[in-house]
Amino acid sequence: MRIVCIDGESQYYDIVKRDVIEPLAAAGHQLDWFEERFADADAAIARAQGYDGIYIIGDQGPLPERFLSEVPGLKHVSFVGTGAHRFVNVAEAERLGITVTNVPDFASRSVAEHAIALMFAVARRVPEGDRVVRAGDWQKNQGIKLRGRVLGVVGTGAIGREVIDMGQALGMDVVFWNRTERPEAEAELPARRVTLEELFRMSDVVSLHLTHTPETEGLISAELLGSLPGKAIVINTARDEILDREALFALLREERIFGAGLDVFESEPPQLDQLPVEQPNLILTPHIGFHTDEADEVFAIAGQNIVAFAEGAPRNVVRSAAL
Repeated sequence: MRIVCIDGESQYYDIVKRDVIEPLAAAGHQLDWFEERFADADAAIARAQGYDGIYIIGDQGPLPERFLSEVPGLKHVSFVGTGAHRFVNVAEAERLGITVTNVPDFASRSVAEHAIALMFAVARRVPEGDRVVRAGDWQKNQGIKLRGRVLGVVGTGAIGREVIDMGQALGMDVVFWNRTERPEAEAELPARRVTLEELFRMSDVVSLHLTHTPETEGLISAELLGSLPGKAIVINTARDEILDREALFALLREERIFGAGLDVFESEPPQLDQLPVEQPNLILTPHIGFHTDEADEVFAIAGQNIVAFAEGAPRNVVRSAAL
């Protein structure tokens, strides 16, 4: 197979060369790598002409709307990560006979640890303290202790379950809500299920772990956010689209909650004039929840998905919600 990565980034090339390009070549396949940002849909489509498959990292955003239908001969899209639906029109791919694969549960622990890191950074005002010392000052800020506080976990997929376990280990009182009820699996969690409304009213810390779908877009509404206790912290390592960001920013500006930690944004990189960057109670990180040495195996697994597809035994196939 001839495969192309149309949205490569230089920071990933050494990993991809070692773990993807060279193993694919050994298996008789070719992967070509483009690092330059494509200017528009036509440029993206032009890069993929003549290839059987595409290896997509997703850092340049979703595939253009016309992409799948205007790349004749495309058979396989290998997405590097879990949220393929966000970057590929899976229903359209199915209609065209294109197989989409992803890497499920590749960085659950890494993302969960980052959520906890943001939680501590907000609660103990770590970046603010760092800036004080670097400026030669010695102003001591006041944080809050997490032990004994209520942690509300929204979404109990692989990441949410890890956060529940870590919150319980920290001595927090953990509650959760999930869109679907799974009584047997939930019985094993060291936490109790509550309604979404109850979770927001009672939680000192809310950590979001929902996938972005039409059903979850904007689910975390201004009304829910407004019901948070006054010392609450909001952590989002999931997707920006699931919450009302302007309502959250208003709460931060008015100091109606203690703070927030965000690792995901509507557009990435975000436009700074659309973020309240002046707020010391807001901590921002550049979508690095999954960026650990251990989680970097995601690149290799996405390459192995290509080999499996070429051998007629596709694995990690992503299906549309209609199926």
